[in-house]
Amino acid sequence: MKTVKKLLSLIIVLSIFLSSGILFSALPEADASSGTWLTAWTTSMVNGSIKLGDTLAFNDFIPAKSTIRTELTVTTAGTKLRLKFSNEYSITDITLDEVSVAKTLGSGEAKIVDGTQTAVTFNGGETSVTVKRGETVWSDEIDFETAALEKISVSVFFRNMTYITTGGLAHAETYLDTSNLLNFLTGKSFVNSPSLNSPSEINISSGGMTYHVTPFLCAIDSLSHEKNAATAVFIGDSTLVNNTHLYFAEKLVKNGITNISVVNEAIIANKVLSGGSGLIGNLYGDSLLSRFERDALNLSGVKYIFIKEGLNDIIHQYSKSMSPNTLKCSTDDIIAGYIQLINAAHERGIKVYFFTKSAWKGYERAFLGQTGDLVWSQEAQDKCDELDKWIKTNKLADGYIDVSPLANPSDTYALCPSFTPDGAHLTDLASIAVADLIPLKYVGVKSDVKLTSAEINSVDPYKEKNQIISQMNSKPETTTKAPENTTQKPENTTAAPENTTAAPENTTTAVPENTTAVVPPYITESTTAVTDTPVIIVPETEATVPYEESTTLPPANQNTSFNPSGSQSQNTNTIGNGGPIVIMLILFFVVIIAGAVVLVTVSRRKEEEKETQW
Repeated sequence: MKTVKKLLSLIIVLSIFLSSGILFSALPEADASSGTWLTAWTTSMVNGSIKLGDTLAFNDFIPAKSTIRTELTVTTAGTKLRLKFSNEYSITDITLDEVSVAKTLGSGEAKIVDGTQTAVTFNGGETSVTVKRGETVWSDEIDFETAALEKISVSVFFRNMTYITTGGLAHAETYLDTSNLLNFLTGKSFVNSPSLNSPSEINISSGGMTYHVTPFLCAIDSLSHEKNAATAVFIGDSTLVNNTHLYFAEKLVKNGITNISVVNEAIIANKVLSGGSGLIGNLYGDSLLSRFERDALNLSGVKYIFIKEGLNDIIHQYSKSMSPNTLKCSTDDIIAGYIQLINAAHERGIKVYFFTKSAWKGYERAFLGQTGDLVWSQEAQDKCDELDKWIKTNKLADGYIDVSPLANPSDTYALCPSFTPDGAHLTDLASIAVADLIPLKYVGVKSDVKLTSAEINSVDPYKEKNQIISQMNSKPETTTKAPENTTQKPENTTAAPENTTAAPENTTTAVPENTTAVVPPYITESTTAVTDTPVIIVPETEATVPYEESTTLPPANQNTSFNPSGSQSQNTNTIGNGGPIVIMLILFFVVIIAGAVVLVTVSRRKEEEKETQW
């Protein structure tokens, strides 16, 4: 009996094993052609309110029955898209009543290519979605083909007035449809209209810089069918809130590398260890440590992260307006933060690279229209140098990018004039230079091919710097003035004429100490640059070029393979917190004073009434 039971048990086990084998063999293998989801575009979300005191806050709003249209650039080719919307910083729910995506006709004009409009749905086919406060939602997958570096538009219709409490401040441009009264009464949606009615851009202006607001839309994924497809994330502060990632993407595409998507999650005034402080501190975002998982580690397909941050942790401690509420930290504290970022990325098999600090001498931070809120000091610079030394020598990160080539040869603590509009932030020309400094091997490219700087956007960014170095190295010829009337024998012929061998004043250019006045190997003396490349002529009598000099950039759309910022909008109307903050403050205090007057008047009337009764 026991033998029979053993045989039956064996037969059952064998049956289960064989049936399992049949079952597993019948399962289809993973289809390699199904593709890989990559983040094709993104912007980091911040709290869009400006607080006065503990309770009162100003927010931009989208009027009821209005359409907004966001123009952006995707950096990878794909066959499908999915969109992510965020309501993280709101205290109320928001409803997106209708959403569509389309090809963009012209940047700065809020126009789309008619016939390319594609409806975006949610939750399996619904045309609208409500995003709960503090949450995010993904759309359904939609069929929509894109090419690398192609511009597309996302349009959203809001039936109800909606406050912009959550939004990004970079890497897209959003326009509000200013519909006429009839459209308002009928509640017409313009998400599928080829153009908007008198579109106005939603933006914020601060310290001479303009930041483009993108309400609620925080990411777009694209389904790539490339082998070894991956996403590279640039994350940092305002020195990275520019087109560096787009120029690096162009560099890849020009080398035939189309399997890497490049996106940017930088935030103005962002810090590693703490969030923003001051009147508009909400706009500076959460600390990099707290947002790193959301804005880098969790992006689709991410394998590479490039970090440029830490400068604000140091210099905000020296700011007149921010220092009282800024975390006092040392370079060791910041380095400890760096190590946390590296470890978090390495735990997921993601490589991490750091940029060194770009020069910032001459930057004074214009706040509320006043310059001098922050002034360069050697003490602050020494701390920056300490961080850069660690970045260059540590064995934990996977590499670094040295951005010192952007420095002015006559003062290495300052940027070249054409590389900055204000002494710290970077121009498009500087973005091209930084993109060219990033080795292709950092994103897994096994190739020795390197694009020269002159081929990125058809511009040689170092033309001005080479000229400055040439001026520094040049030595004016010494001329001897012949004495007058040489045919006549003057008295005292043994005496040489006075000052006949003296060189003209101020013609000798002195080389500053600790400055090597030679063309560094990373600077290419290209002759293929376009003729309209900006060149700042240095007078022969000057030894240095002050950072305030002209920062003219190449005209848009000239000799370029793609234009990240697009053509300039013909409509200069804008809305947003970019309206003068000073005016808002004045209005706020006027309201307070008026309220006080009303209270005093009411009190006096009550007293008079009491006296009358008595």
